[in-house]
Amino acid sequence: MKIVFATLMLFFISAGALAQNESIQGRIIDNNNTPLAGVNVYLKESQKGTQTDFDGKFEIENVVGAKVLVISYVGYKTKEISVTAPVNLSDIILYEGNELLQAVTLDSRKNKFSRKKTAYVSKLPLKDIENTQVYTTITSDLLESQVVTDLDEAMANATGVYKLWEATGRSPGNGTAFFSTRGFSVQPRLIDGVAGVTFSAIDPSYIERIEVIKGPSATLFGSTETSLGGLINIVTKKPYQGTGGTASYTAGSFGLHRISADYNTELGSGNNTFFRVNASYLTEDSFQDAGFRDTYFIAPSLSYRVNNRLNISAGIEFTQTRQTNPSMLFLRRGLPLVSTNVDELNVDPNKSFTSDDVYLDNLTFNARAIADYKISDNWTSQTIFSSSYAETDGYYQYQFDGGSIGILQLQQIYQIPELQPILPAIQPVIDPLINPMLAESQALLQRDSFTRVYSQRDANETRINLQQNFTGDFKIGDVRNRVVLGVDYIHNKRKNRNKNGNPVLTSTSNFPQLLGFFNSIPGLEPVGAFIENSFSAFPYFDAFLSADGQVIPTTFTPNATYSPSRAELDAVFNQLEPFRGTLKSQTIAAYASNVINVTPELTVNVGLRLDHFIQDGSEVVAEDDYTKTTFSPTAGILYQPFKNKLSVFANYQTGFVNVNPIVNPDGTIDVFEPQKARQFEGGVKTNLLQGKLNFGVSYYHITVDDFTTSDPTVPLFPRTIDIAQVVSQGLEFELNANPFEGLNVRASYSFNDMEYTDVFSTKALYQTTGQSGRDLTEFEGRRPESAGPESLYNFWADYKFPEESFAKNFGVGVGFNGASENLTVNNAITGTFTLPSYTIYNASLYYDADKFRIGLKVNNFTDEVYYTGWTTVNAQPSRAFLGTISYKF
Repeated sequence: MKIVFATLMLFFISAGALAQNESIQGRIIDNNNTPLAGVNVYLKESQKGTQTDFDGKFEIENVVGAKVLVISYVGYKTKEISVTAPVNLSDIILYEGNELLQAVTLDSRKNKFSRKKTAYVSKLPLKDIENTQVYTTITSDLLESQVVTDLDEAMANATGVYKLWEATGRSPGNGTAFFSTRGFSVQPRLIDGVAGVTFSAIDPSYIERIEVIKGPSATLFGSTETSLGGLINIVTKKPYQGTGGTASYTAGSFGLHRISADYNTELGSGNNTFFRVNASYLTEDSFQDAGFRDTYFIAPSLSYRVNNRLNISAGIEFTQTRQTNPSMLFLRRGLPLVSTNVDELNVDPNKSFTSDDVYLDNLTFNARAIADYKISDNWTSQTIFSSSYAETDGYYQYQFDGGSIGILQLQQIYQIPELQPILPAIQPVIDPLINPMLAESQALLQRDSFTRVYSQRDANETRINLQQNFTGDFKIGDVRNRVVLGVDYIHNKRKNRNKNGNPVLTSTSNFPQLLGFFNSIPGLEPVGAFIENSFSAFPYFDAFLSADGQVIPTTFTPNATYSPSRAELDAVFNQLEPFRGTLKSQTIAAYASNVINVTPELTVNVGLRLDHFIQDGSEVVAEDDYTKTTFSPTAGILYQPFKNKLSVFANYQTGFVNVNPIVNPDGTIDVFEPQKARQFEGGVKTNLLQGKLNFGVSYYHITVDDFTTSDPTVPLFPRTIDIAQVVSQGLEFELNANPFEGLNVRASYSFNDMEYTDVFSTKALYQTTGQSGRDLTEFEGRRPESAGPESLYNFWADYKFPEESFAKNFGVGVGFNGASENLTVNNAITGTFTLPSYTIYNASLYYDADKFRIGLKVNNFTDEVYYTGWTTVNAQPSRAFLGTISYKF
């Protein structure tokens, strides 16, 4: 934090920069005399330009002579003005009309790490300072400064966001990591504000910005693509008027190579059709002893302006990825931990527990078509169609502690009713066979032993989304109303042909002799079949390993080696039949929201969503079909004591997540109420010193009823239960500043306090009677495992030397991000496993000329050993060096 305060002091000392004499200055307004912020203003001859501030003012410095000034803004007609610089222009009026977003080189844009206006967060073009909802933005300028190569790395810049898991690829749509925001897990599942399948390998050159919208947000976005703590929206780059692009190559540690290209051009000569394509190829190895990822990505997009009222745009994204599973050590559940931290566990962070022979293939495809139509001066229609397809194929591998407890099911043999009359007679035969296996299993439970488990994945998911929005901007008397009315339809279909099972377990240890005994006695063959079926239903595992990668010899895995083989897995899984299943769901929703300017300084926001969810569940289980209808209101109030400079706000937001019924092994059905969230939040937002200083601070309090989690009393595989109530509250602070020319600073800090406040569960079982419905005291007063660390912080400063200095075109970036300790397991049965706090330091150096850019980056330059996790221990990358070169044309 010392760096942050020092930067602020430097800012205030340097804020009174000298005015430039040789410049073009002016102010942009609409025909209602309202200043327009964020308007693109650039020189047609060089593409050099800037954006207007919140007062509509702009300045392009170091310009002399006759120039053509191009002014463009989404929703307004582009204007060209011939000027002779230096000049201070009078007010320039823009008139409404659909136009494309211009992509220009904003050399003098202030605060490059801040984008404080968006049309996605509220489905209306609102400035952040007049929006009662809190969101954080990660800009393309920040990604470029940090030489970011994938989406997961970019998310380290988001305020109050923690990576729980790496992207697993184990099921369709799991192409990105899992994150925690305000205590709840979330994945990036929105693209340009609508449902889509995102992926970690999306090339940064395709990302305009990442928007992390905070708090439950069901009113405008529903429940199928959001979480109770917020949502993540990827805003992509769009076609623009003109021809140009970039080509870049990045190489670095761990065999990283990335080639990417971004090209834009006009199609035809009508000045109304524009095409853009982004493409990339990335290959990299793991920082551990095995593992890799290869990704192909391409995203063409098209924009066609039919006339001044109608604009049609379309785009697709396609990616093909082959990757090994990231190393994650799942800690035991339902049993006391042996080790409670990484030192006791003796983790070797360089061990992957896999080989390059065991991988998954993931394919994703998104398509969108959008029609924007201007109905009148006050109303606009937007019609959106999007579809997504994702598939996964290959072997998913994971390691979990305590897996040997499954062998203890052998004790159930002594409870079989058919054996009771003859049990004393057969015990002298079966005890010498069963007891050594039980003793071996118990010995494994007395130490940290991770069972390496596999499943063969073959699944796909298809999603279709239709959305119709009508937005209005009108006055009733003197009161301005900005309204969005919308309907939303989502259809989702998931099919799987996964294979799970263990056809070889009963051929190991003393199983063959035990089965041979029962099968040799007439009338006891069903007992042999019971044993065979019970243990064949286990997932396939091939080794027990310690956390430092040592193979633990057992009679259950006689051929265990550290590095698995795909040929051996094929031989096992070829003996299994796939489990075929189809799950379909539909969501039909209507929503309305109104931002009301009671006075120019006082804004009130109200909204409501009606959401009807229909699930057509498994084709073989009728009981998992269900419907749910939910209302989700929102409200907010905001006051600007200093117009467009300071605002004080409060909001009330709601969210919900439908929970599918679960069919238990005994055939009973567990039906759940939706998880329902209510948030109260208040805070302050600023836009000071002509947009050079943006900071915001807020306090939130979220209450969730019927929260679902895993039963801490059940070992091995999780059983879903409900908890009556959890509360998450915290503080978030974010700063984006441009203290003086060339320096851009970003910093954030968040604190989250989350705990179970009412631990009654309708699904938790009494251990003595098996009846459901009790206080789950094992969670009482504890922090949920999905919440991540209490404290998160990040900082990044980028300085580009001025044109007149000896280091012209050179720039440097430096920063850090970190977290407090994380209770990755936290309940009274298992105990608490603590991941240590960490701070990671990064730095970059670049040379940015008109036609090319060369950059160098060091990630984790102190080579800190650190971990993240969510009931897991996930080792994170060691020090890495990156170099990149880009050519601009």
